[in-house]
Amino acid sequence: MKDEVQDELLTRLKPRWWTKLVRFIKEAIEAPEDMLLRNPAFALVFSVPAALVFLIFGMQVVWGTPKVDDVIIFTVLIAIIPPGIFQYIRYKDINKIEERFPDFMLEMAELNRAGMTLPHALGVVAKGEYDALTPEIRRMDAMISWGIPFGQALQNFARRKKTLMIQRSVSMITQAERAGANIPDILESTAKYARGSKVIEDERRGSMFLYVVISYMAFFVFLLIVWILSTVFIPVMAEAGALAGPGVGFLAGFDPAIYTRLFFHAAVIQAFTSGLVAGKIGGGGITAGLKHSVILMIFAYVVFAFIR
Repeated sequence: MKDEVQDELLTRLKPRWWTKLVRFIKEAIEAPEDMLLRNPAFALVFSVPAALVFLIFGMQVVWGTPKVDDVIIFTVLIAIIPPGIFQYIRYKDINKIEERFPDFMLEMAELNRAGMTLPHALGVVAKGEYDALTPEIRRMDAMISWGIPFGQALQNFARRKKTLMIQRSVSMITQAERAGANIPDILESTAKYARGSKVIEDERRGSMFLYVVISYMAFFVFLLIVWILSTVFIPVMAEAGALAGPGVGFLAGFDPAIYTRLFFHAAVIQAFTSGLVAGKIGGGGITAGLKHSVILMIFAYVVFAFIR
């Protein structure tokens, strides 16, 4: 915590780009987990090289065989599973923080209305329990104890979490503090805004969840059709080709393994893209769709493991 506060103080003395670069390198070395939770896409920096190593060694073993498909699929999974996991953890963490943020604002308003300054009120609130928000409140309290202004500590909190609701709420509070407005009223208004935004966001996610389910259903219908073609239609075509004999019509030399493999490729590609679409529709963005892609790709792989 001391090093973090010192970094904030040095921010005012160094050029902004240099500070960001130094902070990024320092976080990557000292606290990679915290950095990845704030920016799940950075997990690709670690997962992609690991996936490439697996691809290189795997290709050396299975090159020239159908197992190449398995190596490519597991390479993709190795690359996308880590950012998908960190994105899901971040989503759950942000959801809990946004649920308790209005309570935090109301508690601050009551203490400030009772005569406490904002830094003093924050110190009192930091002794309470606010689920996932508690560590952030205590971090802000520690920053203030080291001389960071209250407004700057709030802005650092908003920068770490990077959600629209928190950033707007913090902006309202810091501007009101600079303007000398009635802080308790502003804090209460911010709490009402935060709670209203959370309700609207939950309603939007609930309504969009139906479209995520539709994306899954569309993929399962596609997979069912491919499964029927692979287990019913292709064997019949292979038998017809065998009865027709060599050199007779388009069925001559019909190889069912080629078409089964082609359908397998189509199913895996469909699984990956459907997952990304489901994440985008659900409101979490492309990164949020990685977990859906992983689930659907594994499901498609398992289904075709019984067909091939």
